[in-house]
Amino acid sequence: MESLRRSFLSGQRDPVCDRCWREEDAGKPSLRQRLLSHRQSRNLEQGLGKYVESGQYQQYPRVLTLIPGNECNLACATCSGYFSSKWNSLLRSNPHSTHRVMENWNMSDLEYQDIVDNSHRLIKIELFGGEPFLNKRNRRLLLEPIMEKGTSRNMTLYFNTNGTLFDEDYMTRLSRHFRHLEIRQSMDGLGEQFEYLRYGARFDEVCENADRFRSLPNSDFGVICTVSIFNVMRLDEIDEFLRGRGWPAHYIIAYDQDHLRLHNIPDRAKEKITLSDRFSDIMAYMKARPCDQHSWRTFLGYTEELQKSRGLDFASTFPELHRIAQEN
Repeated sequence: MESLRRSFLSGQRDPVCDRCWREEDAGKPSLRQRLLSHRQSRNLEQGLGKYVESGQYQQYPRVLTLIPGNECNLACATCSGYFSSKWNSLLRSNPHSTHRVMENWNMSDLEYQDIVDNSHRLIKIELFGGEPFLNKRNRRLLLEPIMEKGTSRNMTLYFNTNGTLFDEDYMTRLSRHFRHLEIRQSMDGLGEQFEYLRYGARFDEVCENADRFRSLPNSDFGVICTVSIFNVMRLDEIDEFLRGRGWPAHYIIAYDQDHLRLHNIPDRAKEKITLSDRFSDIMAYMKARPCDQHSWRTFLGYTEELQKSRGLDFASTFPELHRIAQEN
């Protein structure tokens, strides 16, 4: 961590941040840039600069980003067993060549307690998953103790959720005790394409929950759409829907699995894909590197495995993409 800090302070590009560097080179704002421009982050850069200069950062972080475990009720097409216990349960009965069963995991009681003990030093906690609302340890060992301690009143609480779970009483309690709530809900498609990609979720239900999250007091809501080979051709349609619902959206690019990366669409097919100027950064990212044919063939094999193990019809769900597959 110290080496990474020194790299940033000296203006060097540390390879551990390769994903963000690639996005920035394509003209797409990276997570670092988005956080600094977020309205709740005004004066954050100046404040953290003083924190670094004083050496206080060596005592404890100010912003803590947590992946507390992989407990999840979905097995999304762009995910894996490391982040989803549901993926692991499905893989045990239906193995995939692109995925392997992984050991399910959670943060320890001592790790949670350490955060509670130092919560007076924090200005923000970010909870990812897994599904943070499914993991009851988050509530019992982290959030309730922080609220009881009173340090929550000086802290912003961020959730990255799949939108399948909404507990109104609990969310209202959080909005009253924390300085501010930020809710970001994952949505990568519409209708049956959403249900293909977010396997186990129901589109109508997560839309209802999105409106519930959006109506919470002392909070702001937005959608995170993961852009992969699966959905890149439908981005304008997705964006029109989200804007119509009044849900601010940000589009991130799938990175962890080679066979889902945008540049691995066949090069001839890339030239036929057209998106509005809103997505010029994504078009640039997609065309920045040539297609790796092995990764493309792995993607096609992956769709066949999903159809065999889950009964998901790739051809009828993604007809435009299926035509590209037939031509390449």
